[in-house]
Amino acid sequence: MIDNLSMFLSRFEKLSEEEFAAFVAIFTPIDIKKLDHLFLENEKISSIYYIDQGILRGYYNKGNNEITTNFYFGPTIMTDLIAVRSQKETQMNVQALKPVKGMVAAFADLDLLIDQYPNIESVFFKFLEHLYLFGVMRQHSFIFDTPQERYIKLFGERPKVIAEIPQRYISSYLGMTPETLSRIRKRIFTDL
Repeated sequence: MIDNLSMFLSRFEKLSEEEFAAFVAIFTPIDIKKLDHLFLENEKISSIYYIDQGILRGYYNKGNNEITTNFYFGPTIMTDLIAVRSQKETQMNVQALKPVKGMVAAFADLDLLIDQYPNIESVFFKFLEHLYLFGVMRQHSFIFDTPQERYIKLFGERPKVIAEIPQRYISSYLGMTPETLSRIRKRIFTDL
């Protein structure tokens, strides 16, 4: 798990042994069973999570519908940053689609660590920049792409989603009904 975390962080910034050891020291292990939730709407979130193995689905409830907003495949880091920073209850739900092994740390401990080790701040700045760009590209896709183009992009950019996530969650993530996704898939695979 520690090696995976080191490789994940090094995608954004190389930490010294001391910095990495200090970072790891604020975390404690967690396991989440399939279909259990990491957190649910209306809970206070004050933690950051490292997901080493497994898959999580982020979603919001709107009326009687679950709107899927993201899939988190290990290794990655995640939280509801809006809830953490605003100190308000989260509106997000995060559910394990496959069993998850990971670690959790108090965000306040991370803030203290960032004050002590500026390279850790650099890691998170670059990671948040990566997440921001991902979010803007997803937003652009909803504005400019047809549903079929969104599916094809997902197939090319995130093949693990296509391979490992149930179609009902993929359709929600792409902003379409399961029936529309089924028609698109049929059209694509018939044309091949």
